[in-house]
Amino acid sequence: MKHNRTHYPNYTIGGFNMKQVFTLCLGMLLAMFTLCAEAGAAKVATKVVEETLEIAAKRSGRVLSKSAEKKLGLELLEIAGKHGDDVMVLVREGGLEVLEQGAKHGDDFWRMCKACPNASRALALHADDLIPLAKRIGPEVLQIESRTPGMATRIASEFGDDAVKVLAKQNPQDTTRLLGYATKADTPETAQLLYKTYSQSSNPTGFLERLNWKQIMAGGLSASMIVAAGGAATGMYQAGDGLQEGLRNPEVAMHVSDALTQPTKFGLSGIFVIILGVLGFFAFLLCRKAVKQ
Repeated sequence: MKHNRTHYPNYTIGGFNMKQVFTLCLGMLLAMFTLCAEAGAAKVATKVVEETLEIAAKRSGRVLSKSAEKKLGLELLEIAGKHGDDVMVLVREGGLEVLEQGAKHGDDFWRMCKACPNASRALALHADDLIPLAKRIGPEVLQIESRTPGMATRIASEFGDDAVKVLAKQNPQDTTRLLGYATKADTPETAQLLYKTYSQSSNPTGFLERLNWKQIMAGGLSASMIVAAGGAATGMYQAGDGLQEGLRNPEVAMHVSDALTQPTKFGLSGIFVIILGVLGFFAFLLCRKAVKQ
């Protein structure tokens, strides 16, 4: 037995039959639900933007006027639409300067911030220096900045670009101490010797602990201190470099001259003992022969 389709009474309202009226009402209800959902989502988005800007303003130590907050809110929504909703987190972590630097440096800035969110504050404050440095060296720059803002540029300036990659894997406290000692070095060569000895040491932290920090802070860092703390044991101090340093530093000259002459001293002493032994043996034979006669 076949079922008949839904039967609409043959009534009309304003020239529309019941089927048309029902379809129109259903469409209006759907439109109302959609508008309500969009309004709710817009309200939530507005709330998130307001909270984000409030947190960012506190981090930056600023107070936003209503007009400035509205303007930044529109900018933030535009940026979120282009780079994703996670920019809200970056702005909260980095402060209002994130928006300023993002507008200045564009996609490079947002890409680096998203790659290392913990470095967003450092990037916000030092983007002009860090973006070129990160492009030149690599992500290690951001890894260091995420732990200690401002440290990567100091490392590159003091020890060179390669040191950034090496020290990114080391204890941040070691890096801070290393840079502190380097600023007390008596010459740039001494600072480089400090870094090379540290980076090639089997126990870098132990090497730094063997340095007398009180003496360094009071009178500066010399190459002889580095050698005494472990530089000579790592084979870092080559004879030629040591003699050149010895011309400037008598203490180093003493270490180098001892290292160079010690094998010779032992070698000459051994030869002298052998010669005396041979002469003594022949003297013994001559005396024995004389007694028998």
